[in-house]
Amino acid sequence: MSKINLLALLTANPAYKQLATHLFLLILWHRDSPKEEVPESFDDRFFDRVAWQVGETSKLLGDALRKKLGIYTLETGSLAAHHEYFRTIARGLAEEDLLRPMLLEMLLQTLEADGSYEGTRPCPEELIQVIAGISQQAGGRSYYDPLSANGRLIAKLVSTSSPSAWGLGQSYADEDILHGLLRAFFKHDSLTFEKADALKSPPVDGVSLQAFDSVVSDLSGGAEAWDPELGVRDPFGRFRYGVASKGKGEWPFIQHMLACMRPDHGLAIAVVDQAALLRAGKDAEIRRGIIQANLLDAVIYLPPKLYRSDVRPLAILVFKSSRQSLSVLLVDGSKLYTSEKSLNTLTQTGIRQIQEQYSRREPVDGTAVLLSIAELESNGFALNPGRYFSARADEGLHDLDALSREHEHMKRELWDVGAQIDELFGRLAG
Repeated sequence: MSKINLLALLTANPAYKQLATHLFLLILWHRDSPKEEVPESFDDRFFDRVAWQVGETSKLLGDALRKKLGIYTLETGSLAAHHEYFRTIARGLAEEDLLRPMLLEMLLQTLEADGSYEGTRPCPEELIQVIAGISQQAGGRSYYDPLSANGRLIAKLVSTSSPSAWGLGQSYADEDILHGLLRAFFKHDSLTFEKADALKSPPVDGVSLQAFDSVVSDLSGGAEAWDPELGVRDPFGRFRYGVASKGKGEWPFIQHMLACMRPDHGLAIAVVDQAALLRAGKDAEIRRGIIQANLLDAVIYLPPKLYRSDVRPLAILVFKSSRQSLSVLLVDGSKLYTSEKSLNTLTQTGIRQIQEQYSRREPVDGTAVLLSIAELESNGFALNPGRYFSARADEGLHDLDALSREHEHMKRELWDVGAQIDELFGRLAG
């Protein structure tokens, strides 16, 4: 039975989402010997036994799965109606044992694509391809994602890198860490996930921060809250370019990422809301300091609506610890997409174009610009794309979608300025 047929079999049951934990355990279950018969009964004792078996390899995953089993028993009760469903799946897996890792990944992606998924939104496959292409150009074998969500991004980077590659992901949401641990299960020692807040509990090697070849993260959805006290009390000196004001956490996370990349040939890649490139106040000071330190290598502007129900245009920021160049590459990838209802998708041609332009680092009329740090300074270190890329002639002046995006962007900026004014008044009053 192929993995497609097995996935169809799994999802044919209307209750498959409620039975997701049991399906995970069926996929992870290994028989004591190839000749062991598929059991006739798939009751609570069977799944509890498999969860303990999983715990021998990954205690954190075993504990999480047993907790999920307990919740199902309390809320739903008996599995009697699903015995034949489980038995059919188990027989199919027994025939095609090598399909288990691929089937697990397909099931995880199916669940994550559903609107009822309780974890952080998954990074789109096309965005992962862009990040992976840039990361592979830099080489390296160690990867770290401090806001790894469900682990899809870092799992992809490790699996498409060298055989000796390994990665660490951190997340503090239960559903996210469960999916990350599941993705790591069949990768043995090459992928590890920790349930942790990276800003409060960074990875350490003895008494120092652990250093990685590549540090990558999608900060556009999860870096929402930041407490400046963390920056003031930080024992690792991560926030050397400034402590951001209370609120959005992109630049604190970026500074954390920079502190965790190897000082000799480190790479950091962060996906952010384009509004993070424009904010004034402390964010602007941090942005200026990082650029003046010659750490910013490239900015790649992306289309809006890469996530459903999120109209914000995003950007990829690429940083390097030992840059030979004194220029920053800006690439306009904002129009390299196809649109379907409320979702935009980067095209394969567009992905290749972005990767090639990053590799070549040459100016291309209308889509790529090389700026010196002095030129960026003359523009106030602003990184908004409108300063460097003009609208195409065929877009016209009546692109309602573009006007709507600009309107939303201006509203967000006005809100940010208002928050900064309120904070200033609060300090003066105190």
